[in-house]
Amino acid sequence: MVSSGPGDTFALHVRDALGISTPTADSIPPLTPPVPRVHDVELPETFGPAWDRWWAQSLVTGGAEHVPGRWPAGLPEHLRDAYDQWRPDRTSPEATRHRDEAMMSFSESLNEVVDQLTEELGHTPLFELDVIEIPVQGQFWRRLRKNTVLVSEELKASSNVIAPLESVIRELAQQPSRYRGP
Repeated sequence: MVSSGPGDTFALHVRDALGISTPTADSIPPLTPPVPRVHDVELPETFGPAWDRWWAQSLVTGGAEHVPGRWPAGLPEHLRDAYDQWRPDRTSPEATRHRDEAMMSFSESLNEVVDQLTEELGHTPLFELDVIEIPVQGQFWRRLRKNTVLVSEELKASSNVIAPLESVIRELAQQPSRYRGP
């Protein structure tokens, strides 16, 4: 079973708008389209490490927007409105077409890996994989947990996704699955 959904862009928007630079923040490419930089904002010294914790928590809870009580202290109020203005319209015909094409390409890559494994194993592999998709620049991939990966929209739509996807699925297919399916 593979589940796929959009990742948290609010925390990444805050990072890009404020120019947050920590090892965690710097390890993820900037959002696309680019976020306008906010200047003349004073942040507490603890904001960077607080952002790192917030980002990690947002990946577990389904998004930073959904945990306002945990937003880093000193987060400028106007960033919420700036985020709403920046956020691409995911319902536009162009966005829908792009998303559908990316899903088709990803499904083809996934089916290719599963077909190859089925032939090698002699049975359909059972595994669970959660794919969190984020709109960052370039072809980005990161494994977050055993069965959870973070992937850029660009990589998900590319045939290049097959290499990292195959390595994760091969590993998951070798382990006993808790997935019982319909």
